[in-house]
Amino acid sequence: MQNNKSVLDGVRVIDFGQYIAGPLAAMILADFGAEVIHVDPPGGPVWDVPANAVLMRGKKNIVLDLKKAGDLATAKRLISSADVVIENFRPGVMDRLGLGAKECLDADPALVYCSIPGFSEKDEARRGWQGWEGIVSAEAGLYRVSRYDLEGDAPSFYSLTIASNFAAIMAVHSIMAALMVVEKCGRGQRVEVPLYDACFEAAGIFARDPKGKPSGGPNRSPRTSFRDLQGYPCKDGRYVQLSPPMRGMKNLWNYIIPEEFEEVDQSVKDRIAAKFKEHTMLEWEDIGQNKLKAGVSAVYSSEEWLHDSYALESGSVAKTVDPVLGEIYAPGCCVLMSETPGMADNSRHLPDQDREEILAGLDEAVDAHAKKTYGNEPVPKAPLEGIKILDLCQILAGPISARIASEYGASVIKVNNPRTSENPTAMAGHDTVNNGKATTFIDLKSDDGRKLLEDLIKDADVFHCNFTPEALKRLGIDETSLRKINPDIIVSQVNVHSAGGFRGEFRGHEELGEAITGMTMRQSGTPAGRALPITYCDNSTGDLSNVGVLMALYHRLRTGEPQFVQASLSRSGGFLQLPYMLSYSGKVWDEPAGPGIKGWNACDRFYRASDAWIWINAVKAKDAFYKLCGAAEGSCDADAAKTIEAVIARKTADEWISILSGIGAAACTARDFCADSMEEPYAIERGLSMRKEHKGLGVIRTIGASQRLSLTPNHAPVPVSAPGSDTEEVVKNGWNFSLKR
Repeated sequence: MQNNKSVLDGVRVIDFGQYIAGPLAAMILADFGAEVIHVDPPGGPVWDVPANAVLMRGKKNIVLDLKKAGDLATAKRLISSADVVIENFRPGVMDRLGLGAKECLDADPALVYCSIPGFSEKDEARRGWQGWEGIVSAEAGLYRVSRYDLEGDAPSFYSLTIASNFAAIMAVHSIMAALMVVEKCGRGQRVEVPLYDACFEAAGIFARDPKGKPSGGPNRSPRTSFRDLQGYPCKDGRYVQLSPPMRGMKNLWNYIIPEEFEEVDQSVKDRIAAKFKEHTMLEWEDIGQNKLKAGVSAVYSSEEWLHDSYALESGSVAKTVDPVLGEIYAPGCCVLMSETPGMADNSRHLPDQDREEILAGLDEAVDAHAKKTYGNEPVPKAPLEGIKILDLCQILAGPISARIASEYGASVIKVNNPRTSENPTAMAGHDTVNNGKATTFIDLKSDDGRKLLEDLIKDADVFHCNFTPEALKRLGIDETSLRKINPDIIVSQVNVHSAGGFRGEFRGHEELGEAITGMTMRQSGTPAGRALPITYCDNSTGDLSNVGVLMALYHRLRTGEPQFVQASLSRSGGFLQLPYMLSYSGKVWDEPAGPGIKGWNACDRFYRASDAWIWINAVKAKDAFYKLCGAAEGSCDADAAKTIEAVIARKTADEWISILSGIGAAACTARDFCADSMEEPYAIERGLSMRKEHKGLGVIRTIGASQRLSLTPNHAPVPVSAPGSDTEEVVKNGWNFSLKR
């Protein structure tokens, strides 16, 4: 039975955020029941775009001029009534206003104060930089890391706001971790998640290899290969995308070409192409998933996904009415929660709409907050100290979630099937996504394996897996069965699609989450689609799964009630495409898409200087920038860009960075993530980049934690050993295992 109260019932958030990162983090909290008051400057949002219909949903709104004493005093009173404050200004801005973390925490030690700047206050060289999305991503090197071989030295731009979106999601699970500490002992803290630091989490396993390639990866025979099967046109001219599981891919090969063959030559490729033209895109999705149990997906546009019947039925997409745009379709709640579902259908409130209500109830809200009571436990060493997570997930998204939980102090036992120990696909990314965990082999089909698993389940807080619902029932570890062993356990699942609708049992991995939500079509600019350069869908699903797990743990901490939590690739695919992921009458889908694009517009894009590629953001200095480069005032974007390209090519990158700073524009060179960012002193000192000995695997470079909590710092993850290395230790000591490496 669903609880009538939301996860964040009674939690008050003051949102000073502008643009994407701050508002998106606050929006997720609002989706799950927090009372969020958004503060706009005079004139309304700094970034006045249709996307605010999503970013501002479910929030009350008040306009305050923080340069005026009266409004500044009101802002301080609002903070005095709050459990959480969110801001995403450059370091020092809130301090100068008297609204900084130290002053606010001195006044209210139970406050959670979240900062999401472009660059950290600890980043001495860059803390004063303008933290625009393109500047951050170019500096971090995200445009120069790819699972494809990039041609020449040109960076690979894509229009998704990866740095902002990852920082927002990470800010949410950091806030949830901090709220758990508050609930236990009444002590708040400052949380910082810089956009630049979040890029390391976004890159994930691509940090390992100096060439930017993911660790692991299958060496497939022709019978099990799926790369030659991706992106085939169907009978209706539309395309399907394919991915593992490998057993399903074998079924698909047998269905298409049942006889044996030595290699995938042109004749075989022609036969495959002809076979795909026998059915339409959606017919192939049905045949592949329901008949062959193979990872097959339709390649949709974002607009199609937003109006898809399954997406709406499952809540992956929500329809609501906006006061400006009318009926809109947008991503629903970021995760599915069985007992405390989110409220993703709330519409936005317009600037200053709630002024009278907010001010009239402010004194009462301040008094109520002052009277809140919390537990009297000592401050824990880590937010998830004492929490036990059993992780049965494979490959990337699911294991990432449990790895983040280990950074928050949870004890995590990783379970792999010993029969798949030699399968490179099943073990892909092991040395990065399983850091901080005890790694075991447990055969769930043997009596001894079942007994060990049940013993671990009895004392676990979270059972975390990425099997299909059908597979869980077959193995006897579905939610109902688990509750008979441990009634208080939280069940966390990661799948390609959410429960609720005909795709709920579908199989697949990264490629399918991208394909169905429009990410691949956005990347290619064509109906064929093209996978993104980094496994962003997997990586973000891991972080969003962790959001769901922490919300479930927080809810259980306050109420004693467990629940089922599910993250999915297709839900994540929708969230990653914000701020574009919004459909309404008259919407023009004109954001940059396809290969060869260099940025968002002539004032916010890559240009080639005489010696290097350089990202320039002159959005707030457009007139001066156009004049400097001789672009005609009022010229169309394409013509202006062409003129500017010729001028920028005449000087070096360093010369332009100096010149542009003089007119208030921002610029930086396009760095390489693996060669530059992972090797810089800041990243190493900050723990974003780690090179450590992994038992049985050697010295490996991996990412560390990007989020920072001031009172309960994240654990530096213990390097994971070779798969299965801790089995004997876990068999002997259970949850009392030790990870001394």
